[in-house]
Amino acid sequence: MHSRSPLMPTMHTEAVSPRALDHFVCATRDVEDAGRAYTRLGFHVLPKMRHVEIGSCNRIVQLHDTYFELVGDLERCTPALAERLTARFACGEGLAMTSLTSSDLPGDHAELSAQPDLTVDRILNARRRIAMPDGTDDETNSHCFYVWHPRSTFLTLFLSEHYKPHTIWVPAYMQHPNGARRVVRQTFVAPDPLAERSYFERMLGATAAQASSDRLEFRTPRGETVEILAPTQLATRFGAAAPPPCAAFRGHGVGLRYEVEDLATCLELLVKNGVKHVETPGGLTVPGEFAAGVVTEFVPIARGARS
Repeated sequence: MHSRSPLMPTMHTEAVSPRALDHFVCATRDVEDAGRAYTRLGFHVLPKMRHVEIGSCNRIVQLHDTYFELVGDLERCTPALAERLTARFACGEGLAMTSLTSSDLPGDHAELSAQPDLTVDRILNARRRIAMPDGTDDETNSHCFYVWHPRSTFLTLFLSEHYKPHTIWVPAYMQHPNGARRVVRQTFVAPDPLAERSYFERMLGATAAQASSDRLEFRTPRGETVEILAPTQLATRFGAAAPPPCAAFRGHGVGLRYEVEDLATCLELLVKNGVKHVETPGGLTVPGEFAAGVVTEFVPIARGARS
């Protein structure tokens, strides 16, 4: 018998090093259209590339520590993966999965595979071509594996290790007109946040920093926040930019918060590009309809965080 109460601490987190955010997979119907939307938001979006072994295509936004991945041609993935991911479109485009960091992918795979209540896929190579700033071609060498969430594909976290990090984080590609530096918060929605505690604690390798019936919050080693909100909290959290309810599946990612160098510059750019936004006391929020289904927040870099 391997059932586990979602309110009980797990026995696995103590032995696992806490993990940080690695990258964010956004399911799109057309990566070129989505790329143009993110260009209007002020991001430097890399040209379309294709996963050699997985089959999908993408356009990437590189950031400090993480990257944002607009993914298309999902029907070209292996049938099982295509069926899972294209279901995201029942609620439109948007966040489909989130990768966490790993410094020992085979070891993490063995550890998580040994837990009988988790569905762990084999390790994949998500390699793709990339044109480097000096005009040469290179290829990424990033391996990953999915740990499917038991109730909703779109709450799934997975682990990645990058064996050629110089192809994933290129300084010239990390300069964005909107001044974006890094992602500091990811927001999920789920009908019962406490029911997600065991899965997220094991994947993040950390206990919840806050836990209540309407909000679950985690902090990563880099200080990033991962939160799971009840649907009733979305309007409080995002105001007029809150995403519409979606009953097609049980929980999914809804938002990302970026730190920017200068909020006034970011605001000027959004206005110039005709991007709808909401000004808040702490920053700017763009509704998901202008960001491939992702509620997008911009806030100033925290004092002492500049690098």
